[in-house]
Order: sequence, then structure tokens, then C-alpha cells
Amino acid sequence: TNSHDNPIEADGSMHNIRIMRNMFVNHASHAFCNQPTLGGPVYWIRNIAYHLPAGSTRLTNGAAGVLFYNNTILSETAAAATSNTHWRNNLILGENALPEIFNVTTFTQYTSSDYNGFRPNPGVDTSFRWSAPRGAAADYNSFGHMADLDERKFRTLREFARATGQDRHSVLVDYDVFANVPKLDAQDAESVQKLYDARDLDFRLKPDSAAVDRGTALATVTEAFAGRAPDLGALELGAPLPVYGPRP
Repeated sequence: TNSHDNPIEADGSMHNIRIMRNMFVNHASHAFCNQPTLGGPVYWIRNIAYHLPAGSTRLTNGAAGVLFYNNTILSETAAAATSNTHWRNNLILGENALPEIFNVTTFTQYTSSDYNGFRPNPGVDTSFRWSAPRGAAADYNSFGHMADLDERKFRTLREFARATGQDRHSVLVDYDVFANVPKLDAQDAESVQKLYDARDLDFRLKPDSAAVDRGTALATVTEAFAGRAPDLGALELGAPLPVYGPRP
């Protein structure tokens, strides 16, 4: 863990949590887990996660006020019960752990997602699922009552963006955006039990890849970007690499 900042005031109240510049490799599931959080904000910034064969994210029990900025997430994202949650500049590539690459259940209509890069799993009927309250900015009584939510399913990113207004600036990517990151299959019994060495992986972006210059500016997160716009994922092209693990 490179940064896990939990400012706590003298009265015991917590203003924000920041989880930054970490690498999670061989994590059975849900490396991006913060439940419950009552308002947050919780910031996940520039983290990398590889080989999460049961999925990447756990947002349940009313997890609220969560922001995912510039993460490289190499497994499916499912937010089962969340509010006021936002995804920007992330790379989310499937590991065939779940059919949907992006599945969000939110109790607030102002949960949002845009400027991300997705690799849906091939051959599935539903790649994107978005469930939100009907006709209200917020519905705090929906927990445990899924009938109050409008569940919408989509096969393609284009269909998802047109119908919901989410991820209108997001793009499709594949594992070839990285310098050296093998694609994994959580349904393959041999590979799913293998432990991978982070030293054999290179999560830097290729200069001509679909993830370069496709993000949006985020204050204090992307201020040092080069090119027309920030890159997607945890590592900006040409920027110094973080030091993971013990420092000299």
C-alpha cells in the first residue's frame, strides 16, 4: 500500500478517505472494497488491480460517496448498492469473472460514469447494466426493494450511452493498450489458480493505444498530463512510475 489516508477529526468524524497508487495482484476478489461508507467521500485514485477472479469492486450495504479516478481495473466492476458514486478516467477490462463488465445499482440518479475505457467480455448478451430510481433525484427508501429501481440492460457501450447518458465519452479498449499485460480468464481452472509476479507485468500504455488522451481533466489528479487530454488508467504515458512495495 502506497497511500491510505484517513483524516479523522478530534470529535471522531471522518472527512475523507484516499486510497492511492497501490498495486493489487493475485487478489481473490473485490480489491476495491469500501463498505459501508456513510457519505464519504472515498477516493480511489491511480490504483492497479490484476487477477481478481471474482470481480473487482464491492459497494454494498449503502456504500455512498465514492469516486474512482484513473484506476486500471482488470476485472469486472459490479456496484451492488451504492449512492452518489462516480467513475472517471478508468480502464476496466474483463477477466470473464462475470458476464457484465459494468453493473451498477444506485439509489441516486446523480451517480455517474464517463471518460472510461471498457473491454466487454465477448459473446455475452448483457455487457452493461444500470439500475437507478424512477423519476426522482434520490430514493433513500430503496435499499432492499429492487422493484423501486429501473433496471436497464445493454449489450454494447453505444446502446448503454445512448439510453442512459452515462459514458458518452468512453471508448472500447483491449489488452493491447498495455506494454505487457496478459489477458486472463477466470473460468479457466488452470490459470485462475496461478499466482502472477508483478515484476513480469508492465501496465504502461503503448503510445498509439486507444487509452491515450481519452480522459478528462480532474483537479489534483491529472494536472501533470501530456498531450491533448489525460490518459485513461493509473499510469500517464511518459510520467515517472510509482514505487510499489518497500522503498529503498
